[in-house]
Amino acid sequence: MKVKQITAVTLLGLGFTLLLLNMLVRSQHAAFAENSNVANTTNAILPPEVDVIVDDFLPQPLQGDPVYYYNRLGGDRGALNNVLLAYGIGQVRITIQSDTWGGMWFSLNHPDREKAPIDFSAVLPAQIQEEYQSQITDLNVKIAESTPNATLRIELKNDASLNWSQTTSLSGGTQVLSYPLSAITDTTNLNFVLEPATAGDYVVINEITLTATNPISDVALAGFVWSYGMLLNNFEPATGLVRDRSNYASGEFEAIQATGGLAAATAVAHQLGIINTNDAITIVNRISDTLLLDVPRYNGLWPHFVEITPSYAITIVANTEYSSVDTAIAVVGLLEAQQALGLDTGGTEQMLNAIDWADLKLVNGISHGYTEDGTRLTSSWDVFGGESWLIDLVYAAATAEIPPLAYPLPPTANGSGFIDEMAWLFYPPPCPNDYWGADWLDYRREAVDNQVHYFCENYPTSCVCQKGLFGLSAGEVPTPSAVAKGQIYQPFGIGGQFSAPSDGVSLLGAPVAVPHYSAMAAPLTSTAAISMWVWLIDEGPFSPLNNIESLMFPADATSCSADELVWNELKGSWNLTLQALGWGRYLAQQRGETPVLWQAMRDNPFLTNGYALIGQECHNFLPVVNKE
Repeated sequence: MKVKQITAVTLLGLGFTLLLLNMLVRSQHAAFAENSNVANTTNAILPPEVDVIVDDFLPQPLQGDPVYYYNRLGGDRGALNNVLLAYGIGQVRITIQSDTWGGMWFSLNHPDREKAPIDFSAVLPAQIQEEYQSQITDLNVKIAESTPNATLRIELKNDASLNWSQTTSLSGGTQVLSYPLSAITDTTNLNFVLEPATAGDYVVINEITLTATNPISDVALAGFVWSYGMLLNNFEPATGLVRDRSNYASGEFEAIQATGGLAAATAVAHQLGIINTNDAITIVNRISDTLLLDVPRYNGLWPHFVEITPSYAITIVANTEYSSVDTAIAVVGLLEAQQALGLDTGGTEQMLNAIDWADLKLVNGISHGYTEDGTRLTSSWDVFGGESWLIDLVYAAATAEIPPLAYPLPPTANGSGFIDEMAWLFYPPPCPNDYWGADWLDYRREAVDNQVHYFCENYPTSCVCQKGLFGLSAGEVPTPSAVAKGQIYQPFGIGGQFSAPSDGVSLLGAPVAVPHYSAMAAPLTSTAAISMWVWLIDEGPFSPLNNIESLMFPADATSCSADELVWNELKGSWNLTLQALGWGRYLAQQRGETPVLWQAMRDNPFLTNGYALIGQECHNFLPVVNKE
């Protein structure tokens, strides 16, 4: 199924206007240049149906593990009764071990032990408005081979309750099974059962997909709604926390920065009309209660990651840190969400004022924080970049002082894309220069241009170049089984002050693209970003229930088709946050609105006082309404 591509309106007619504005007022140039790119982009049209991949059996076991435990939805999978599961590359063979029944189960949402359902009649979280919801209409199964005339029963269950089942006689050869579904709501598991069966009966499955309706025609809107939906699905209202990734159970490994990020993304969803006011307030208040009242602190800082003990206490995860930057991300996200929704911000501001900033202030920058036993980390946020800017504003707001910054001018440490754009998801970019003299407008335009052209300049015959894919940013590798566990997370980047380019070639043999950066940079390169996400939705596996953490084509790929794509299905909450906030900011500007988090910063005296110390805002940085 192909997407109808509509050519973007040319920007050449704006060139002379921009030149004059640059000569008159640099800050006006900054405002107009970014937003004109947003206003004059016309999106492609998405199809009314999309595929949701349950499993294609391509990921292989992590090094040291006997099997790969997860399916493509972020749930897990396993054997039913006395069977042997033999995973190949792109298939699983289910073999009966004795004269009885047996098969395989797939959890459709989070680990099976949680029994968390998906509502097939509205697959996104219930807070998302009906007009953006998708429904599951079909189940599709590709079978490679089987015991001739064996009986296969396929079931959809909600824990122990049977929602739907269908029995098929297997041919022994290749079969493509497709079943229409209707009137199915909460569903936790998909089961495949051979029954009746004798020892040695088997079936080999290549792929399992669901067909989902898609009411969203706009690519950027789908990017936001589906990213936000997957992030919100990682939230547990009972705890007020966001799990680090979808395949972790709630309470096992919670991400504090993503929890505050969800609050911010919820304010954005409210601005865009994706959720209503009551639901937005309920989510943000629940997060506020947990972060301000229940999460432990050391010298005022929250941990990067927490877990919930059997006695329901929230504690820091062993061998992780009390993090200054993750605290700053979480607290700014929460504070701006509260401001945007008209909630009291006093407790959040008091929390920031209570941080021991004097102890965190080092010679070169703000310390990264403390170990779990309270030892201050000697590393600091001392290099030009969005992370340093984000925490420096919080420091300035709380202390009324300018923080130290040893390397205040471009480039960033390693050229990782999210560092270029992260701060401007929460704050308006300064112009013309910040306190230290950095020209963020010029830097960001040069950085995004380098990102968009990197693969074609360095690997012109690569599939990522041919397909117009881009984005070197921090994330997990596309093939976690190919590297040691300690190498799965990589700070991919185009190179910076202290690092050469890290593009995946030396590690994996082929260049890697990390999609969240393209969403973050969409206001600066909307045509390239939208083109990439058209491909991700139409040809690649981004859907209402599937995410792409990273992707690559093997060096020996011949056709550059989606069949050769290698991708990591991680629904990681932090990168989903970046993805959602990036598209949300783009959509607000495209609609001629000020991004809600920018407006919240302007309306909050605590944050604006800090901003005024380290950067001058483009006060006329208002969206340009498309007149085409």
